Amino acid sequence: MFGPKGRYMHGGMHHMHGMRGFGLKYWILGIASENEVTGADIANRIGEITKGNWVPSPGIIYPTLTALYSENYVELAEKNNKKYYKTTEAGKKLLDDSYFPWDEISGKKNDLDDIIVQMENYSQYLLDNLEKLTDDEKSKIKNIINNLGKIN
Repeated sequence: MFGPKGRYMHGGMHHMHGMRGFGLKYWILGIASENEVTGADIANRIGEITKGNWVPSPGIIYPTLTALYSENYVELAEKNNKKYYKTTEAGKKLLDDSYFPWDEISGKKNDLDDIIVQMENYSQYLLDNLEKLTDDEKSKIKNIINNLGKIN
């Protein structure tokens, strides 16, 4: 798992439920930066991104949304008895001023240094989970390594 500034932290997504929302505000701000979303939309999107390894519960999503709203990081609109959230300019600034490994959610462009740090972190994560990799995943990784071998 990756913490602030892209630093690798031991443990994976499956341990996040015990962390009471560590990093969740960045997931929410990133997901809500492009479109208005409900709490359920956010949970479903995180579940998709993590391939089911972590789907935050309503008991953690909604208190985080309430806190983000009170801090003016998200705005709230009610439509058809549903609450929709969208990242405010202050929330976007928080994202811009922070580095987190899921920048692609918000469409934030990574510079080369950020990408290299992410690659270092992801490679360590893969090594820490080597026994879980399938043969197909190992083959894909070998192809990536071969492509990167072209860099001199």
